[in-house]
Amino acid sequence: MRKLYLFFFALLMLISFMGFEAQAATLQDARWVTRNDAPIPYVRMVMDLSAPVKASASISEDGKTTTVTLKNTKIGKVKSSMTMDSSIASSAKLTQVGKNVNVTIKTPKALDTDGIKVFSLKKDTVNNKPYRIVMDVQKQGVAPKSNYYGSKKTTAKSSSSSTKKTSSTSTGAATTISSNGNYKTSGGLAGKVITLDPGHGGSDPGAIGPNGLQEKQVTLPIAKYLKADLEARGAKVYMTRTTDVDVYAPNASGVDELQARVNVANKYNSDAFVSIHINAFTNPSVGGIATYYYSKTGYDAKLAQRVQDQIMNEPKFNGDRGIQEGNLYVLRHSDMPAILVELGFISNPTEEAALNTTKTQQSFAAEIAAGLASYFGG
Repeated sequence: MRKLYLFFFALLMLISFMGFEAQAATLQDARWVTRNDAPIPYVRMVMDLSAPVKASASISEDGKTTTVTLKNTKIGKVKSSMTMDSSIASSAKLTQVGKNVNVTIKTPKALDTDGIKVFSLKKDTVNNKPYRIVMDVQKQGVAPKSNYYGSKKTTAKSSSSSTKKTSSTSTGAATTISSNGNYKTSGGLAGKVITLDPGHGGSDPGAIGPNGLQEKQVTLPIAKYLKADLEARGAKVYMTRTTDVDVYAPNASGVDELQARVNVANKYNSDAFVSIHINAFTNPSVGGIATYYYSKTGYDAKLAQRVQDQIMNEPKFNGDRGIQEGNLYVLRHSDMPAILVELGFISNPTEEAALNTTKTQQSFAAEIAAGLASYFGG
């Protein structure tokens, strides 16, 4: 068995919340979810713990068995096994081995160090969340979807004068909310309703940079600065989240979480929807800024271009990646013109460093506000 400790792909795969082990932790809950809203789909497993722990990981010679060891931990009242996604990670078994707990993960295809990530989340007293160890297992044998998105699908055209009844229908888990369809596209920013969506949050950190910066730690402050800028111009602004929380529920399915974000925009009959994200790629030299849209109205591409024109030359970022049509859930299901901005690559060390500064976050916010003002004509 070849040892792959967390610090081996980040200096011996060893995690510590506080730096020192205290009393034995209890494994209080174990759960999983498949996330398809990423360049490569992955299974996320979350282990709730009563105290901070250290963890190590190893992968078998054939690559199909990964063992994550939670040090100085005892199993509480949790199921000893989980049947998961047969195409990514088929099962996980929890075993008490002396003072430690082993989490044995079976995968249909061989994993290497790039195929699994293990990281810790501290106790969150504000949102009543315990200490956690998170394990992400990527699907093997598939190429990354370009910039998170699939191919263009058939679209339905609509206009700002179209009208549809407000409705709420059940999809089995998340509720789908529709707007009245009467969005405005001109006349200046004053009085316009804008919904901002800071990507990820809560149990989902989003992409993580080489120096540990999490996507959710960047998208939220940018959205808050942008909200202030837009309100100063007279717009009415709503946010899908204002703190580090999941919008639907912790560890929800991708569809439920994304629909919950769309519901905020539709509920308030927004004139525009802006989702804020940071890109990532396996090659750390890749960088740049892009804006995505989905042609469901006659205005999505125009909104994307006006915003991209403002953000594309941000200093310390690797250029203009342009506007691109993307088959992204939040763009397809929002009832008004909508865009998703990818403000650089957190996987690029230079861009990660810039994104971690207040100056860059405020600059992106001001630029997006200027782009929205240009789109609405004032």
